Amino acid sequence: MLRWICDDKKDAITNMSLDEAIFNNYNNNPVLRTYLWDGRYTTIGYFQKAKEIKQTNFVRRFTGGLTVNHKNDISYCFIVSSICWDVYNEVKTYKNIHLAIKNALKPLNIDPQISTCKGENINNMCVNSFCENDLFLNNKKIVGSCLRRRLNKVIIQGSVHLKLNDVDRSTFTKHFAKNLAEYLNTKAQKDYFYNKEIEIANILAKEKYSTKNWNNKF
Repeated sequence: MLRWICDDKKDAITNMSLDEAIFNNYNNNPVLRTYLWDGRYTTIGYFQKAKEIKQTNFVRRFTGGLTVNHKNDISYCFIVSSICWDVYNEVKTYKNIHLAIKNALKPLNIDPQISTCKGENINNMCVNSFCENDLFLNNKKIVGSCLRRRLNKVIIQGSVHLKLNDVDRSTFTKHFAKNLAEYLNTKAQKDYFYNKEIEIANILAKEKYSTKNWNNKF
């Protein structure tokens, strides 16, 4: 079973804390969390240097990648172990997730193209960094992802940069979960946060993601 958490709008500190909390509490049952933002936020990749970021108010992710500006995008984290996924094959991982997104957009008559080559990195911005298997619509990047592995499990964080209404957003997230579950040869089941995950997230929000020590780490 793919455990699917369809979350509502939250701030950047809370969103990053919840993603890591699920990862830390993972027990070999694949998890997809889709979520929104309650305002305009910026997240940066784990290895990015704070002094090179133009924005002064940002939250550092614990996955890699570059700067992402959030507002109307649909974000997601997918957590899975080597029991049912090739966690060491980054190219295949990104390709399968992005194909699941591409197919989930078809019911909305949106047909992005999947990139087959790498391009230029401009201004440390994710939307300007063109990687293999990213999704493009009208020559504009709309989907990119980043990951982090720990032992035999991996977390992938990403965003779909399309402004969708509530009905279309619901349709997309439902099909996204369904498509990912098919790659796992299982079904998606809607679920909620465990109490332990919320406890961990509250600690991470206070002691990590809201601190200068973390956000200005490099």
